[in-house]
Amino acid sequence: MSYAQSHQSTTQRGVALIVLLALVSAVLVGLLLTVASGSNIGTERGKRTATALAKAKEGLIAYAVAVQPDTDAKRPGELPCPDLNNDGQAELLCFNNNQRVGRLPWKTLGLSDLRDADGERLWYALSTNFQRRNTNQCDTPGDATCLNSETPGTITVRNASGAVIHDGTTLANNPIVAPTGALAVVFAPGSVVTRIGAASAQDRGCSGDAAATTCEQSGICSSVATARCNPINYLDVVDTATLPALSAPEDNTNFADSTTNNGFIAGPVRNAAGDIVLNDTLIVVRYTDLIPKVEQRVAREALACLRTYANGNGGHYPWAATVTDNYTAPLIDTAGTYFGRLPQSLPATAANGLASAWTSPCPIGMLANKDKWWANWVDLVFVAVAPGYAPDVAVPSCGTCLTVNPSAIASRRVVVLVAGRPLAGESRGIGSTELAYLEDANRDGSSTSVYKQAAATATFNDTVVYQ
Repeated sequence: MSYAQSHQSTTQRGVALIVLLALVSAVLVGLLLTVASGSNIGTERGKRTATALAKAKEGLIAYAVAVQPDTDAKRPGELPCPDLNNDGQAELLCFNNNQRVGRLPWKTLGLSDLRDADGERLWYALSTNFQRRNTNQCDTPGDATCLNSETPGTITVRNASGAVIHDGTTLANNPIVAPTGALAVVFAPGSVVTRIGAASAQDRGCSGDAAATTCEQSGICSSVATARCNPINYLDVVDTATLPALSAPEDNTNFADSTTNNGFIAGPVRNAAGDIVLNDTLIVVRYTDLIPKVEQRVAREALACLRTYANGNGGHYPWAATVTDNYTAPLIDTAGTYFGRLPQSLPATAANGLASAWTSPCPIGMLANKDKWWANWVDLVFVAVAPGYAPDVAVPSCGTCLTVNPSAIASRRVVVLVAGRPLAGESRGIGSTELAYLEDANRDGSSTSVYKQAAATATFNDTVVYQ
């Protein structure tokens, strides 16, 4: 099997596992959804809507994790732009906030034509941090525009009582407060209502379309001026008179990033007379839903590169780059360094008669435009090489290998560690040691051969894979 086939197979197996886990969680999400948004979980209609929303959420997660970069602007973790003309396809770009509220692009996601209990297609809003762009957003590793473990969602969401349940102002690089802002929101718009302040009920037809007959026949709008493609005819608004807990009206047709003053609110919300004035049902893609899966993807990409390098170099793995090196420049391996960041250039390793570069299509070397996405993760990926498999040993073997607990057996040749968001006491930057990135046994990588693999907690969030 060629490297390209092996690498692709490894990635596909990883993605398949992620999708399987996602589908399992979808059941739980569906059961919990209507409770969170105030609906009656016991109704058949509520269950149909909840199921559609849960499928949409898991489709978005699977899409983002499985992104296959083909340009320097495409990177794992990105979510598709909304569909603005009702053709089921994501728009190529969505730079403006009003372009980041539209229908769920179900065809782009490979989903069925999902509908809520009222037969309406789902709507969708996307945080600016996770939108598809056409230029490289991470020219320099460590920049705030890079998409990685330190990237938060920016959308605020309130429950039907007006309380904030997802705060778009919390940041992933805040070691004290975990990020809760939504990465994306999916809406079931429900039946037609008369929006607060409107003179008439919502119009979901083709009025206003430049080619109304074509719109009626195909369902596709010629522009967002068409009533059918205008979110004002599907998503609702609530004012402070109806919901005094709000400091300002909350309109689900629009949002602003990184603020608590303009986000979204889950229905149903009733007025004093008991009439429903907002019936949008929501589900949220959270940081914890997506980012750990992308970290796992990145870790396995790195491990595939290391495995292929060793296969082509007599079982030897390359030296690591020093942890405190300036990661904004290409990282270079250092002779005798068993633990550090993954190097992009391998001259010290090559001095032992081994290959001087990573084998294509490995992204670590960032030699092709499609590999530039690796810059998003350069400062967050670490490697530990067993001394028995280092570049300078004559015959690689487990005379001296690594241990990854909970196993106590020293049998691992190489360990990849991806740092999660910073936790308490971790202040990161150029020159920082592993103490600013990793936790527990993993933060002593420069002086020990024992590492820890465990589920994330409030004090541990390293992703660890190994050979």
